[in-house]
Amino acid sequence: MNNADQLWQKLEQNKLVSGPAPETQQQHSPWFIKVMQGFAGWFAALFMLGFVASMFSWLFRYDNEVLLLIAGLFCTVAAYLIYRAKPVSAFYDQLALAISLCGQFMVTWGLFELFNDREISVYLTLSAFQATLAVVMPSFLHRVLSSWFAMVALFWGFNRLGIFGLDSAIAAFLFTLIWIKDRSWYRYTNILIPIGYGFAISLIQFSGHALFQNEILGFSSTYRGGFLQQKGPIIGAILLSLSCLYLVKVIFEEQQLELRSVVGIASLAALLLLLAVSSFIPGLSSALLILLVGFHRERSSLIGLGLIALISFISWYYYNLQETLLTKSYYLATMGTVCLFCYWIAQRLTPSQKKQSIFNSSPLQRRQWLSLLTVIIILGSVNLNISQKENHLAQGETVLLELAPVDPRSLMQGDYMRLRFKITNQAFNRSLHDELTDGYLLATLDKNSIAQFVALSPSAEGENNQIALRYRIRNGQVKFATNAFFFEEGKADLFQQAKYGVFKVAKNGELLLHSLQDSKFMTLGVNSP
Repeated sequence: MNNADQLWQKLEQNKLVSGPAPETQQQHSPWFIKVMQGFAGWFAALFMLGFVASMFSWLFRYDNEVLLLIAGLFCTVAAYLIYRAKPVSAFYDQLALAISLCGQFMVTWGLFELFNDREISVYLTLSAFQATLAVVMPSFLHRVLSSWFAMVALFWGFNRLGIFGLDSAIAAFLFTLIWIKDRSWYRYTNILIPIGYGFAISLIQFSGHALFQNEILGFSSTYRGGFLQQKGPIIGAILLSLSCLYLVKVIFEEQQLELRSVVGIASLAALLLLLAVSSFIPGLSSALLILLVGFHRERSSLIGLGLIALISFISWYYYNLQETLLTKSYYLATMGTVCLFCYWIAQRLTPSQKKQSIFNSSPLQRRQWLSLLTVIIILGSVNLNISQKENHLAQGETVLLELAPVDPRSLMQGDYMRLRFKITNQAFNRSLHDELTDGYLLATLDKNSIAQFVALSPSAEGENNQIALRYRIRNGQVKFATNAFFFEEGKADLFQQAKYGVFKVAKNGELLLHSLQDSKFMTLGVNSP
C-alpha cells in the first residue's frame, strides 16, 4: 500500500471522503526527457518518410493527384491511430505529428495539382480539412497548428477573390469569442483552448501583413469588383478595434465594474488612445487584444505572445521611421513619459492599495525601483550619446574621403555597402600595423574639401592648413572612420556610383559618416540611423 492509499484510508476513517480511492496520477517525465523523446520521434519519422518517398517518388513525378490525396489521407488516419494508441508518449506524439504534417502536405499538393490554384474552392477545401483535423486530432500542438493552417488557407482564398484586410478582423473575432466563452464551453476545453492559440498566431501573422499595407493596398486596388475589395483594410481595422472594446466591456461585466465609473472612463480613454495610435503602428491593436485576454484569463503563454508581438510591431515601426536618431529618442522619451503617467493615474485610481515609499517597501519592491532607476540611467546615457552625435553632425567640419576602388560584386552585401578609403591605403600601405599605436592622420583639404594625406602623428597638432583625423589600432587592424554604409534594399545600383564619403569631423578628430556622393559631388544618400 502506497502513501496515497494510506492517506485515503485516514480520510475515509474520519468521514471526510467516501467511495473508492481515485487513481494515482502518473508521474510526468522531466521536460528534457520529453524533448529528447520528441526529437527521436521526428528523427524516426523523417527516416520513415524518406524511405516511403524514395519508394513512391513516382507519385510526385507523374500525374497521380488522386493517389497523392489518398496517400495523404492515409497518413493523417495513421497519425490519428498513433495518437489514440499512445496518448501520453512524447515519442509517439511527435512521430504522429510528423506523419500527419507529411500527409497534409501530400493532400495540399494533390489538390493544387488536381485543380487550378486560383479556384477559391481549393482553399475552402483545405481550410475545411484543417479545421476537421483541429477538432479530431487528440493533440494540443496538432490542434494549434491545424487551426492556424485553416485560417491561412481561408484567407488565401479571400485574397484570391481580391478581398484584403478582413483577415485580422475575423481572426480577432474568433479568438475573442473562444476566450470569453471558455467557461461556458468547459466541456470542450481540450479542443477549444489549442484552437484559440492557433487563432492568436494567425491574428499576429495577419496583422504582420499590415506592415506591408502599402503593397497590399496597391495590389488590392487592381481589383475593382466590389465594396469589400476596396474598403476591406479600413473595415478590418474598425472591426478589430470593436473587438477590443467588446472585450473590455466583457471584462468589466465579469469584474462587476461600472463603465461609467472613474476607472471605467479612464480605461476606455486609454484604450481609445491606444487604438488611435494603432492606426499609425500596424498590429498594435492585435497585440493589445491578445494581452488583454492573457491578463484576463491569467494565461502566461498569451501574455508572452502578446508582449513579443507588441515589441515586434513597435520595433518595426520605429525602424522604418524616416527620422534621425535624436528625433526617435524624443519619441521614445515621450512614450515612456506617457506610460509612467498612465501608471501613476492607475495607482491613484486604486486607493485601496496601501501606499508605500521606496524607503519602507519590501525588498522585492526596492529591487523593482532599483531596476527602474537603472533603466532610466541607461536610457538617459543613450539619449545623451545620441544628442552628442547629432551635435557632432551639425557642428563638425565637412571632409570628403575618396573611396578606394572595390569590385562592386564584393562591395554590395545585403542592405549595406562596405567602405574603404584611398587615404588609408596611402597612409598604412607600407606600415606594420602591429608597431603602430592610436594616433591621428594629418591631411589637407583641397577646394572641394577632399582630404589629401600628409603624415601620421601621435597627436592632433599640425599646421594651420591641416586637419587631424583620428584612427585606432585594434588587434593589428586599423579602425578608421567607418567600414559600412546602410541603405534600402534594391538600391545597390545607385550606390555603386559612390565616389566620396562625406564626413563630419569634430575638434578631437572623431569622424561621423554623413552621406555618400558621386564623382560630380551629387548626394546619393544620407546616412540615416
